[in-house]
Amino acid sequence: MSNTYNAVYQYAVVRFMPFIETREFANVGVVLIAPKTGKFLFKLAPKRFGRVTDFFDDLDGQLYKNAIDTFTGELERIQLYCIDHGIRGKALVDYFNEVTRHRESVLHFGNIGRLMGETDVVELDKLYQRFVARNFVNEQYREQQMVKALKQTFKTELPVRYVEKTLKAGIFDITVPFVRKTEQGTRVIKPLAFDQLTPLKAAEHGEQWVNRIQKLINNDVVLPNRALFAVERPLANKTDFVQVYDDIVGEIKHLGVEVKQFNDTDSILMFAKADIKNKTQSELQH
Repeated sequence: MSNTYNAVYQYAVVRFMPFIETREFANVGVVLIAPKTGKFLFKLAPKRFGRVTDFFDDLDGQLYKNAIDTFTGELERIQLYCIDHGIRGKALVDYFNEVTRHRESVLHFGNIGRLMGETDVVELDKLYQRFVARNFVNEQYREQQMVKALKQTFKTELPVRYVEKTLKAGIFDITVPFVRKTEQGTRVIKPLAFDQLTPLKAAEHGEQWVNRIQKLINNDVVLPNRALFAVERPLANKTDFVQVYDDIVGEIKHLGVEVKQFNDTDSILMFAKADIKNKTQSELQH
């Protein structure tokens, strides 16, 4: 029997993070090494990758193209260096660790992963499909888009600011994308999508946020009527996903927390504007 299925590989995902301060990134490539054979392979997204520039809606597309161009050249040089010097085994692993060491730059590597699988080319393509091709349909992406849309709406429609803030709930730190502290109490808004790859993942994600908001309520950080989830029904109109959606929304309402459809902008703004007439002068200045 062929031993190709027992080959051991290491890999790292290439991340594009144009705005360091927001920490938002998109996966745009994969690098893989085969220590036994000395192979150093990579696959990057194309220079014209509209989903990236669409995702970072205030991004100059040229920044991404230039970054991919430069990064491709660097990886090609590394590839040739490994070939010319016959680097393999532990030496290649050590070299890979150094190459992928995290740096604060527009393009950088995620953590190193390890796997056993088929041929290096096959595994590289599998990783690319998993981390890059499907990167824009994962549970984070839609909610990030919802957050961006609400940010823009709030910026133009509200006289006060909602900001991302980490709230302390007992021993837990819970980060919420939209928080505003007023004299009447803290108001929070959290977009919630149900477009995960499986009903289980959708349920786990929803339960996670039900638990988080419950911790904030139990620790008197937020009153139930000052919390709102802006929800979006499952994009896939499948019975299992709809059941998860109904269950999670039911749990949220049971806590006494507001639930509005994400496309119901007027209702979300009405909630966001509450207490504004009592806002402090310092709130207006910020």
